[in-house]
Amino acid sequence: MNCLAIETSTNICSVALFENKKMITIEEIDIPKSHSKELGKMIENLFKQSNIEINSIDFIAISSGPGSFTGLRIGSSLAKGIAFALELPLVLVPTLQALEYKLNIDEKHIIGLHSHKDKIYVQNFKNKIVFDDVRLVSISDLEDKVIYGYGLKGINKTIKYNEIKPSAELIGRLAFKNLDKWLIKDLSEAKLNYITNLNIN
Repeated sequence: MNCLAIETSTNICSVALFENKKMITIEEIDIPKSHSKELGKMIENLFKQSNIEINSIDFIAISSGPGSFTGLRIGSSLAKGIAFALELPLVLVPTLQALEYKLNIDEKHIIGLHSHKDKIYVQNFKNKIVFDDVRLVSISDLEDKVIYGYGLKGINKTIKYNEIKPSAELIGRLAFKNLDKWLIKDLSEAKLNYITNLNIN
């Protein structure tokens, strides 16, 4: 199976092509507020660099949040447009689960992603399994904790931060692994996971 993977949940804009479940090319940039201008070009470049035709794609995988509201919307809108035109399904990959997929840790650990100001999206994992729901917390709630994730450098010196960069490679790999559970054929059912302090307990 072939897949176009898109990751736009942060300042990093990343796209990758998978052929027969293996990544064959990837393009990434880290330029704030550039997603709307660059994403379409990057996808076009992917297909130019590979031997894959866009109509040979079987599905599109996207980072579904949480993350940057604007970034997620841009990635989702373009993915839905392509999926609608080519009659393709989408696979929505939770952003924090994609970051965690980079790790190989058995004991309970925290994945974090910077939201705004001192707020961080966090989720606990254990043995590669989601341990609880995503929460939006203050950085002060995580003092002396070990955090794996992205965007937390320099925010608070009391946390032990290990960076994992968001990547379309992680989105694509996790999409294939969970294809049966996460595949969405009806595009109207593809909902991003926006989490704010207005909708979280």
